[in-house]
Amino acid sequence: MYQRVVCCLAVLVGLTVNAQTINLGGVVSTMTDQPIANAIVTLVGLGMKDTTGTDGKYSFARTVAVRLPAIVPQTEELSMNNGVLQFSLITSSPVKVEFFDVSGNLLKKKELKCAAAGTYCFDIAKNYLATNLLVVRASFGKKAVLFHYIPQNSGRFSLYPSGANAFPNGGGLAKMTALLDTLKAAATGFQTKAVTITSYENQQQNISLDSSNNAKNPPGPSVGCGKTLGSINKSGTYTITSSGMNRTYIIDIPPNYDKNKPYRLIFGMHCMGGSAAKVAGTSDETGNFYHLKPLANADNTPCIFVAPQGNSDGTWNGDVDHKFFSDMLNLFKDTLCIDTTRVFSCGFSFGAMFTYSLSLEFQKVLRAVACYAPANYNIWLPTNTHLPIGYYQTTGTSDGMCPWDNGGRGGKYCLQGHIQDNGCTLPSTIPLATGNKHVSTEFSGCKDGYPVKFGSFQGGHTLSSSDPGSNTNWIPVETWEFFKRF
Repeated sequence: MYQRVVCCLAVLVGLTVNAQTINLGGVVSTMTDQPIANAIVTLVGLGMKDTTGTDGKYSFARTVAVRLPAIVPQTEELSMNNGVLQFSLITSSPVKVEFFDVSGNLLKKKELKCAAAGTYCFDIAKNYLATNLLVVRASFGKKAVLFHYIPQNSGRFSLYPSGANAFPNGGGLAKMTALLDTLKAAATGFQTKAVTITSYENQQQNISLDSSNNAKNPPGPSVGCGKTLGSINKSGTYTITSSGMNRTYIIDIPPNYDKNKPYRLIFGMHCMGGSAAKVAGTSDETGNFYHLKPLANADNTPCIFVAPQGNSDGTWNGDVDHKFFSDMLNLFKDTLCIDTTRVFSCGFSFGAMFTYSLSLEFQKVLRAVACYAPANYNIWLPTNTHLPIGYYQTTGTSDGMCPWDNGGRGGKYCLQGHIQDNGCTLPSTIPLATGNKHVSTEFSGCKDGYPVKFGSFQGGHTLSSSDPGSNTNWIPVETWEFFKRF
């Protein structure tokens, strides 16, 4: 099948040295565009490494001597002569020739899984007797070239490079780009990622890393870290001007606040007829910031909690409330020590609808949200940017206020949208509770670091739900466990 052509090898004494200019750089960041410091970036082919600074930047800028072994070809290439393909390999590599019909269906394949460095020949006519038009793909290493194979009379044929590298049907073949080298970025708390490059010179290659399932990313300190408390110096009610209006919020700051410790920031959005005071208080079912504050304190994970106040009628209306949220967040980042990679929002009923609305626009600043009985109507919704975000939702099977499915809209469609945006597998049927015990479902196939979880229970428009024989409201427990992942 393949014949190694030893006589064609370039035999040299010692090593051949070639100069190569390297001018390659970029930024390593999180999926929410936060720079990652101390990431190790490796230019694999040349064995070069660089470490990112606080701005996430890395750079390879120098001229290096590339040394090639003497007894191998000096370049990796594929040539064709009289129906014979010749592969020149500068390192061990897989070699493969595939035959396809014009619809892209694979007819035959010949391959060497690990060919040593050298030159190899492949005679097409001896390996496939064709009677109709074929497409031949010759691959070596990470390169591939397509040829048209046209049979003629008396057993002759024509073979020439193909410019049509896409097929209309079947297993269509995509055009493949010659790859030069690989960049690998690794950082504590993140999945290592490799990207390919096609040139060493004048290249800007940014790399985004997903957080690891087994390790959390380090905190992302806000500019307020290290600052002594100023205008916001204790827990209480404050006013901020937003969209030309005076808006209020209640903030809860840990009693032993450390200006050098980045804190998780959790917003609690009140329901219709509710208030920031009820969310920040202890008597209402929405109190204690949806009962997350006691769970955080019990875990020795103090957080900064915020309960914003909606409009005068106790609701959330329009894009002015999105601006209100953005203005608050910017203020807190500037004056307090916030972990910018761990900002969350939760809410019930109209507060869930507002949180859902935020989840369509602020995926780059909100790490995850929890929506208790949301709906996707009767509230202003922005254009969905379709970026991933951690998403948790609960809905009662007999909720008449914010139904699971209200004729093609409702909580079901809030959930489905985030399942799709997070790249999860959307099942044909989403499990719903059929007994007294709640059913929690975490969807599979989601992008790493962007889970979607849904809690269904038999009940109406309520925030409180406990299983038979238990006095524990599982909703805040599952929410806190969900938020703790990040």
